[in-house]
Amino acid sequence: MKKTAIAFLLGMFALNAGFTPAAGAAQLLFDYVGFGYESPNFDPGTFLGLGEGYVSVGEVPVLYAPLVFDTGANQYTYHLVAGPATARFQNGGFVVVQLTGGTLNVYEDSNTLGTPFDYGVNPPNATAPPTFVDGTLYLQGQLTSFTFVLDTNSNSGSFEANYTVVGGSQLANIPVNKRSGWTFSGVTGNALNIPEGYAHQVDGQVFVDEVVPAQPTTWGALKANYR
Repeated sequence: MKKTAIAFLLGMFALNAGFTPAAGAAQLLFDYVGFGYESPNFDPGTFLGLGEGYVSVGEVPVLYAPLVFDTGANQYTYHLVAGPATARFQNGGFVVVQLTGGTLNVYEDSNTLGTPFDYGVNPPNATAPPTFVDGTLYLQGQLTSFTFVLDTNSNSGSFEANYTVVGGSQLANIPVNKRSGWTFSGVTGNALNIPEGYAHQVDGQVFVDEVVPAQPTTWGALKANYR
């Protein structure tokens, strides 16, 4: 656990901005932005203690093919439920938490006939998650190997999990051989506009790394490139 946690910390905290896959290196499924909170939260003084869970709600402002969407006519929102936390490692001001996984679902709701999403305060409340999960279940996904990293000094961090599409109105638009292998990843921040009762602002993407084709060559040709 310690070796994995330290390696993850070094890799993820090398980032100093929102996560963006390298150009040409990944295929995107959707972008999301919102706020997260602990639920259940048995110990408010400890972030994601053992047995606790993490929930996040927000909007999905950008979607990509093969999804079929109309952001002019509809609002797209997401609901994330992860946990419970099964392992927790702390080193100084850094905390690494492993959760059992969970679900990440996207919903499509009419801008004119639907209900505008509303974060409210101290979630769960009368509007969050309810106004984020109304409308049509657009994309249903399962999360596994969920890892959350937090810098307690800045209350910022990052998270990552494997994402598999298992349902929703868009399931038929995603080829069977491309429904798994996605990465759910993002960063958390201690923003000034966080509604009361939420822990972090979150921003991230769901993507899959594309295989870069390798060209056959010889050792001599390879050495020639560096002469």
